[in-house]
Amino acid sequence: MSNYLKMYIAVLDEVPDYMVPTLVAHSVINAHIDQQSHPDYQSWLKNSYRKVTLRVSRKEFDKIKDTCEFWWEGHENTICNGEGSCLVVLPVQSDAVPNVLKFAKLWKPKED
Repeated sequence: MSNYLKMYIAVLDEVPDYMVPTLVAHSVINAHIDQQSHPDYQSWLKNSYRKVTLRVSRKEFDKIKDTCEFWWEGHENTICNGEGSCLVVLPVQSDAVPNVLKFAKLWKPKED
């Protein structure tokens, strides 16, 4: 299997589903503006563009911040007390993905 770059987008499970598209869009575009100097970002943008969105607990969210070197934290003022609720983990080599990302659940709407 070849090694490739992937961006991870981790959304706190506390975020209401109706706000996730807006939160993710704002977070990713702000990460894009802020992190273009990231060592692998341009290569990821040009050659991979792989990304995955995850639903994470507060514990996982904090562990991502502690474990991953390059991330951007996004928020929306109207949810989660305006605190960070989305982490955009900038491109990670597929053979170097931390377990907290590897084993996190893919994002999907909450079931009623």
